[in-house]
Amino acid sequence: MRIACRLIVVLLTIVTGLPAAGLVRAQTATVDWPIQKPPAPLTRKELQFPAYEVRTLKNGLQVIAVLQHEQPIVSMRLLIGAGSAHDSVEQLGVAQLLATLLDQGTTTRNAKEIAETIDTVGGAIGVGAGADLSFVNVVVMKDSFELALDLLADIARNPAFSAAEISRQRQQILSGLQVALDDPSYIANTVFARLVYGLHPYGQLSSGTPESLASISRDDLLAFHETYYAPNTSLLAIVGDLTADEAFDGAARVFGDWESKEIPELILPDSVLPKRRLIVVDRPGAVQTEIRVGHLGVPRQNSDYITLDLATRILGGEGSNRLHRILRSERSLTYGAEANMHAWRYGGDFQAETNTRSEATAEVVRLIIEEFWRLQQQRVDPRELGEAQNYLSGSFPLQIETPNAIATRVLDNLFYELDLSELSTYQERVNVVTADDIQRVARDYLMPDRLSMVLVGDADAFVDDLPNIGLQVFERVALSELDLMTASLIRNGSIEQTSEVLEFPGSQQEYALSIVDRAIQVKGGIDRLKSVQTVTAFGNMTMFTSTGPVDAGTVMYLAYPEQFRVESDLPTGQVIQAYNSGDAWLQSVEGVREAPQSLRNDFQASLRRDLIPLLLRAASGELDVRLTTSTNSDSSEPLAVEISSEDIAPVNIYLDPKTGMVIRQTYRTEGEDGMQDTEELYSDYRDVDGVLVAFRSIVRRNGFSVLERQLTKLSFNETLSEELFTKPAEQR
Repeated sequence: MRIACRLIVVLLTIVTGLPAAGLVRAQTATVDWPIQKPPAPLTRKELQFPAYEVRTLKNGLQVIAVLQHEQPIVSMRLLIGAGSAHDSVEQLGVAQLLATLLDQGTTTRNAKEIAETIDTVGGAIGVGAGADLSFVNVVVMKDSFELALDLLADIARNPAFSAAEISRQRQQILSGLQVALDDPSYIANTVFARLVYGLHPYGQLSSGTPESLASISRDDLLAFHETYYAPNTSLLAIVGDLTADEAFDGAARVFGDWESKEIPELILPDSVLPKRRLIVVDRPGAVQTEIRVGHLGVPRQNSDYITLDLATRILGGEGSNRLHRILRSERSLTYGAEANMHAWRYGGDFQAETNTRSEATAEVVRLIIEEFWRLQQQRVDPRELGEAQNYLSGSFPLQIETPNAIATRVLDNLFYELDLSELSTYQERVNVVTADDIQRVARDYLMPDRLSMVLVGDADAFVDDLPNIGLQVFERVALSELDLMTASLIRNGSIEQTSEVLEFPGSQQEYALSIVDRAIQVKGGIDRLKSVQTVTAFGNMTMFTSTGPVDAGTVMYLAYPEQFRVESDLPTGQVIQAYNSGDAWLQSVEGVREAPQSLRNDFQASLRRDLIPLLLRAASGELDVRLTTSTNSDSSEPLAVEISSEDIAPVNIYLDPKTGMVIRQTYRTEGEDGMQDTEELYSDYRDVDGVLVAFRSIVRRNGFSVLERQLTKLSFNETLSEELFTKPAEQR
């Protein structure tokens, strides 16, 4: 048995702060359980995209005909290229209100007559609006095709907008808004969109606000209809039991005289890079938290759309779904989790979403952020990619089984101005994506350090845990004060921040030393820290390896300044690591051996990064201390200094500006694959003989967790035998 011992040194990251130094590749025992293999997948058949035909009328209306003779049914879908993105900021909700009124009366039929006409022939009508478009759908039996086509054209072209119907539909939307504001999922989605898109129309309330809806008049509806409802921005799909000539002749008959228009260009604000921001919407008494995490994405026309779609599915979609596996299957933190990529005409976003019990909120957020980092920085397993590809390519035939589904695919390509030839090559384009392609788009498009985050729940149950996962700055908004129309998202005031800024003296050097002094005072004071000679700590750790998590019980003995011993009970047996003033040795079931020079260097560097001697040496002037935090007195960022010397590589320590506790330490180490960025997070501080000790720590390497440790007992200044640090006779 051979065990690499680098990460067990993380056990030294007790509240004294001794940092980590590598990754344990623990071996776990295997059991030969009887396993029945799943059946082999069916052989993939070559798919031919069904036939369809597209013609354009003289006025610019594009018509798609898809023929299907299995049932005597005809379906018609009219898409108009104007939706809520075309609302003015002053009159949000115009597009949606207008769309709901389309089947509520025309200049030739009232709402009752429209309903009776379609009911009499056993048909159905649907109307509505999205961000980019509005639509009218009609389904009837074949013998009612001409009647339905007339009705479709009348609804789209000649809405009446009667005062009574406007009032009724407006009230229904207002009632829906009132109900939605009691739905934490709706709140989370709406606030997330506002954070991601900012002033862009995609970030506005598509249904409007009570104030904007009250301001919309009949003239406003007529003006929107007159401006944007036009054949040259519209698409019509006719699907069903008829000939192509019947479809195109019918479209020309009812829409041929519809005059094309010059549509005003949609003026959109410039896109800005995502900026990290966390909003906590407080709902006191809530038993769970709705969580949304993500940032700005890409429009549908982006050339990397398919590769990004696959990457998102690996993160949290059908076919793979890391988030679901980690959050539900492995840790039982939620009933489900997913990630989605929304891509529209003028933009898009990446979004991870789930909900969890209140007390687990910070842990779930941490794991989601780590998965964004892992997808960006770690090459995906070919198996994961294959599962996502199999889902997309395998489900594609099911998505074009019906004529309506075929028409939808064609409409999407036409609406987003994509090449129609791509329809027949979809599966091929999905299956040629490689793991390198996934890593490229993850690095090019994902920004884990700029995530927008929304938490809707009982804030008191989890906000104190947020600094422990590196989220020191957040904004807390009472649900009753939430205002989506302001940049601050709060009504008549400023948002409660989580910062308490340290006043600093004149020079930046003095300010840096004052941060060190504050850390010492909060931790226990200089005299108490100097009195610490030995540490004995018991605890449990979980190491995250390539084969899965490995748990171990641990005992650590530390004698300042140059001795330590760590005993770890792994599934494969006990492992001991020890360092004694430049000498280092390892012991396992394989025997005792000298530690290699690289590991000896790691041990020494870890001792020098230990917080107690690090802070004491910095305060005495032995080490160089440099300010890395902003000197803006209004800053709410953690207080940070860099500490270094000829024998200590730069170490950054971060203080919570409110409490003065050290909450994070970062540094760089050399690993097998080059330089690695390591981050350690400290929490669960407890008083031990007058010294504040972090009983919990998390170690991240290059953005994702490699170890978690929880202490169960710690004591100072016990007498430690010299034999603990003396190497036994070397065995072979």
